[in-house]
Amino acid sequence: MSEKKYKKRILFIGMPDMAIVCLQKLVTNGINIVGVIPPSKDDPTNKLMVETAQALGVEVIDYNISLSDKGFLQRIKNLEADLGVVASFNKKLPKELLRLTKDGFINLHPSKLPDYRGANPYSHVIINGEEESAITLHYMDENFDTGDIISQYRFSIDLNETMGTLFYRANQMCASMLYEALDYYETHEFPRNPQPKTNDFKRAETLSYKKRNIFIDWNKSAEEIERFIRGLNPFIGALTIYKGTILRVNSAYVISKHHNLTPGTICDTKNSLKIACGKDILEIDSLQYGAFFISSGRDFVERVNPKKGEILKSE
Repeated sequence: MSEKKYKKRILFIGMPDMAIVCLQKLVTNGINIVGVIPPSKDDPTNKLMVETAQALGVEVIDYNISLSDKGFLQRIKNLEADLGVVASFNKKLPKELLRLTKDGFINLHPSKLPDYRGANPYSHVIINGEEESAITLHYMDENFDTGDIISQYRFSIDLNETMGTLFYRANQMCASMLYEALDYYETHEFPRNPQPKTNDFKRAETLSYKKRNIFIDWNKSAEEIERFIRGLNPFIGALTIYKGTILRVNSAYVISKHHNLTPGTICDTKNSLKIACGKDILEIDSLQYGAFFISSGRDFVERVNPKKGEILKSE
């Protein structure tokens, strides 16, 4: 554990992986972290967050279910924190908690706010073909991602970016941005730039099997589908169905070629698996076949023997 070089008392809230990257950066550089609030005890990431904080020598303020529990709030009040910092969290902070630090709470969000408010900006910026994204540090209010902006750092999205590579890059940038902000905060007040009071912005809705919005729509162009696959790789996975079994497509290539086939039709199985899309053709490079195996498209053809003319379904 590094010596605390700063006097301002910081309360830290977060969950892996962003929170671990940020917390390690802050503690290593001497930021005065007086307490860490991990995810609730029933969350599968709780143990990892708790063990990380303890290894760094920081007090853990755990809670069972509610962030409004009186005993929990009293423990937070007793810390007499100057500022609360949030680095990825899956629960809305109640107003009773937001009032318990001298200068409020700030939050890291991995998008160019106000665009892509929501749970998964990493995927949506890739799916939508954005050329750049951003990380944003902003004040917190009682809504998600709507508070005044403190700072924003924009960066380019690589041509072959996946959700995973963007997630990793953003976490590292968030850690650096947060440390620089807290270093500034030691002797200055943060600037406040209100977000536009409009709903005319791009959203980042949750992507999940339960919502049925992670299945490939073969009516879209091969270019759109290829972005969709990268946008869900590796943490979620883009799905399609072959003969009643789910295929998870991990990577694919676009082949610019006109065809008159029904979208989703297997149009070639020579050395690989090629699928007709609403426009052009998609060659599947890597996939997972149900719970049976993970393989290249070529190995899938050799092991399963799919036929030309068979159709992959969206659901």
